[in-house]
Amino acid sequence: MKKIIILIALLLLTGCAGTPAPVIEAPVEETDSPSVTEGAEDTEIKEPENEENIEEPDDEDAISAIDMSLNPNELGEIMILMYHGIGEEESVWQRTPDNFRKDLEYMYQNGYRMISLNDYAKGEIKTQAGFTPIIITFDDGRQNNFNYIEVNGEVIIDPDCAVGVLEEFKNKYPDFDVTASFFLGTNIFGQKEYADKKLNWLVENGYDIGNHTYSHNEMATLDSEQIIMEIGSVNNIIKQYVPDYVVETLALPHGSNPKDEFIESMLKGEYEGNEYETIAVLDVGWRPAYSPFDVLTNFNSLYRVTASEMNVDNCGIYDYFYSYEKNSRERFISDGNSYVVTIPQRHSEYLNMDMVGDKLVNVYE
Repeated sequence: MKKIIILIALLLLTGCAGTPAPVIEAPVEETDSPSVTEGAEDTEIKEPENEENIEEPDDEDAISAIDMSLNPNELGEIMILMYHGIGEEESVWQRTPDNFRKDLEYMYQNGYRMISLNDYAKGEIKTQAGFTPIIITFDDGRQNNFNYIEVNGEVIIDPDCAVGVLEEFKNKYPDFDVTASFFLGTNIFGQKEYADKKLNWLVENGYDIGNHTYSHNEMATLDSEQIIMEIGSVNNIIKQYVPDYVVETLALPHGSNPKDEFIESMLKGEYEGNEYETIAVLDVGWRPAYSPFDVLTNFNSLYRVTASEMNVDNCGIYDYFYSYEKNSRERFISDGNSYVVTIPQRHSEYLNMDMVGDKLVNVYE
């Protein structure tokens, strides 16, 4: 049996006088949490083959290794950015390739690093210490999200489509952790002859595929059977091309949530012999999401930010970027250890221990 210890580290932040107070240990609780690789900065979780010969990890070392001068705050906000198209004309629902590049450059230079929506929904935040996770999503499966073009007799990814720009930044900044989630209906990026190639390429290159329903109808108008058909049929289409890939996320058309009595059909169902289970459901753009460890987070209705600078009522991408610059909002700052959740004591009442699970908790003043 392994041990979980919840530690309250009364540490003084950088720039304050004095010596850090000693670590205070809460009572030890026995549980089946995974072991921690000893001495690693990014702690790796391993299942030992023979527990009798494995030395117990030192949880205090994992806590003490965290750089508190970075002011980690893993109950801060995380932006889930809602993009649609990447094209020649700028609009609320479309960014030009150059503006998309501007967005990505801003993110990188201002301390943001990408994570997948799937990892967010599972509380698996592997962002390096001192940086802020950010999530990129694309709705509708437009051809300008992932477009193949022919150049000198060779079929290549269009450098100005969304995937092309993302791959450009993956090569430019290897530590950017480039990824994105693409939410599809029946239109799989517009080029039917390349549907198989595109979906397999996405999965093989670290991107995620989500469900955007079959008819793009408002969920609020549908009953249980209709909801299962809308989600299940798209799930089955995707499975034809990538049979081993599990679709776990859903972007609601028009941000329309089902009636309360039909929510369970949105989360779990079976259609034509194939089951689905949804762990994260996205609304349309409005505001940043809460931390996955925050009790206020509703994974059945996650906030997104509209990735636009046009007519978004002060709720566009740069409105929130600038609010973080001015410290008028608190953003998630990673402690660099995915096995530890570090939070300021002032936010401790909002910590969702069910979501924390087997992780260590590091609370500081």
